[in-house]
Amino acid sequence: MSDPMSSFVVKELIPIHIAGIDLSITNSSIFMIFVTLLICVLFVSGASKKKLIPSKLQLIIEKSIFFIGGIVKTSAGQNSVLLFPYMLALFLFIMFGNVIGLFPFAFSFTSQIAVTIGMALIVFMSSIIIGLVKQGKHYFRHFCPEGIPGYLAPFFVVVELLSFMFRPISLGIRLFANMVAGHIMIDVIAGFAASMAGIAALSVCSVIPVTVNILLNCFKVVVCVLQAYVFVVLSCMYLSESFADSNH
Repeated sequence: MSDPMSSFVVKELIPIHIAGIDLSITNSSIFMIFVTLLICVLFVSGASKKKLIPSKLQLIIEKSIFFIGGIVKTSAGQNSVLLFPYMLALFLFIMFGNVIGLFPFAFSFTSQIAVTIGMALIVFMSSIIIGLVKQGKHYFRHFCPEGIPGYLAPFFVVVELLSFMFRPISLGIRLFANMVAGHIMIDVIAGFAASMAGIAALSVCSVIPVTVNILLNCFKVVVCVLQAYVFVVLSCMYLSESFADSNH
């Protein structure tokens, strides 16, 4: 059985080093570029042909837009219009990255903690910048709501500050851990199913491990979509707080 962790190794394909900075193109960056181009091609193809009866691709794109729009509206409320374009791109990028990583010889870049933490930090820093721009110094009232007794204020500030600082860590690690665990589970069970199918060859029992493997892969696709959904919902909640009144 092959090493399940071998599919998570980042390999340098085109070495690029400028002024001591490593800008090399890796298998991870290649698949990120591929996913980005795939999303662009799908949207351009689906929107370019204006017909009275929409094509299947156009229907899928429209359903995706309405689905993400509903998520953002529920999570962000009145700020959903401002957050929708970014959340749509973020959801599709994560979802396609998760799903494509399931294919043989593909690389799952969402299984790299540097990528997931990087996306979480973008959301985290954006929430701070938007909050400071929209609310100014009143943004810091989120760490000490009005009505808190003075003797409890330092405790609340420390707790809220720690909770705030751990947001990008929890957001990034959640996606990273679920993707790594899922891929390892599928790799191990797929190898076991192949061995069992070989032992029980030419018998009815050989169908059982293959069926189990197919069902697990279907379950993993659902998990891939669910993890993108959770990431977007939490991102909407964090960013919507930056628009909200600090007294609420």
